[in-house]
Amino acid sequence: MTRKKNGGIATIPLRCRAQAHVPNPEAGFRRAWQGLEELEQSKKPRRIFRVIFFASARVPETDPTYAEYKELGIELGKLRIDGVTGGGPGLMTAFNEGIVEGWKGNPWSHGVCIKQINRDEPPNAFLKQAYYHRLILTRLHQFVRLGFWGAVVVADKAGYGSDLEKALFHQLIQFDQLQVPLIGIGRMWQERKAWEKKWIVDRGLADPDDLDIMQCVPKAMDALPIILEAHARFKAAIAA
Repeated sequence: MTRKKNGGIATIPLRCRAQAHVPNPEAGFRRAWQGLEELEQSKKPRRIFRVIFFASARVPETDPTYAEYKELGIELGKLRIDGVTGGGPGLMTAFNEGIVEGWKGNPWSHGVCIKQINRDEPPNAFLKQAYYHRLILTRLHQFVRLGFWGAVVVADKAGYGSDLEKALFHQLIQFDQLQVPLIGIGRMWQERKAWEKKWIVDRGLADPDDLDIMQCVPKAMDALPIILEAHARFKAAIAA
């Protein structure tokens, strides 16, 4: 309706009224997922061998495992192997620091960062390349793309975030969408594997072979031979 110049109210004909645009979030999501799938089908990630390292941000530098994961990073850096973490503090810093120290010169030490609730922590100081995400979902997707040709290591001190990341890679390997080694370090993952056998595999909810996707080793440096074997296969495939 509108007000007449000489008073009173006039009704605007229905055909003249502006139609309000009502957004359809479901349609937007469908377009986004379709675009993401088309991107995945059109362009595979670059063929670069990288080690993706998942671990807790809450482990202080004084913890004995800090030096162990830094040493693993140093050995990989010496071999000019890229390292990728979540870019935060704790054991992620240890691994990135090791990559930088071992590589010397122009290290490729990556951090896939996310703005965390109730925290205002900058990326750690040992990143050559930092990527920033607002959403956990897009961050997970980038981890997968960066690790497409490499290896994945999960530390023995890992929280819910690392557990989510481990589960994602585990399922992608299970469905043959990735062919990379998944390595769990320490007693935590050995006991987790026993739990999965009891409550998942033995109840017929997964195949026995699915339990073997994660290779468990006692210490950080025990992951190195598995990584080097995968690296050798990668180089042979590139040369073929």
